Amino acid sequence: MNNKKIAIIAIAAIALIITSLGAVSAFELFGMNLFGPTTDFDTKFMTGTFNGDVIQQKVEDNSSAREWMASFEDPEHNITYNMSCVKDGDFITDVYQLQGLQAPEIRNYNNQPWKIFFSQAVPDSNVTDNKTADNSTNNTVNVYICEADVNGTAYTINVIAYDNKTECDGTLFCPLYKDYIGPLIESIQFKDAKKAPKMADLMGMSDEEFKFNREYIDGIFNGTIDPSQG
Repeated sequence: MNNKKIAIIAIAAIALIITSLGAVSAFELFGMNLFGPTTDFDTKFMTGTFNGDVIQQKVEDNSSAREWMASFEDPEHNITYNMSCVKDGDFITDVYQLQGLQAPEIRNYNNQPWKIFFSQAVPDSNVTDNKTADNSTNNTVNVYICEADVNGTAYTINVIAYDNKTECDGTLFCPLYKDYIGPLIESIQFKDAKKAPKMADLMGMSDEEFKFNREYIDGIFNGTIDPSQG
């Protein structure tokens, strides 16, 4: 068999691999990463891999819950990842929903359901047009809240993207989500969280107070309590 025929067969074989496995998987098979560098991380409560050159940040918290929090920064893409692990942690996102946060999308990664919320904020509440001083750049902050409930414990990743450096339209199909958030969640491995802090303790509530508030919020969601009636 001459070299020309060998080359044609090799190209056909590569095309077959790409068709069978998908383009990204095929590139990974040949040692190519379409998104540049990756960064592994390992915290007390989860491990995983970021797409991008990501740096761990100091958590400014002196409470006993500090070891159950972590923060990472991707300076090239202006993305911050804040992580936490708290028992009954879904209480906070339920409160957010009562305050207007839209209902989450539900996605399964490695047989684990994740609730994906999206919201926006502005870094300066005194800004009325959300633009920089030269009126050239939209200054809206895009926020994805990603939450997995494992045996009553919420593993949460808050992804905060600044300055629209990575394209985002609030869906699960934009570059910010599909190139950075989705692959991160898919890489997550949970660690044991039996000693994770309780939301009641973090909020300064007794167990009875927290139970009352938990049941009140549940009642609003299931329609048995009308908050307008006081």
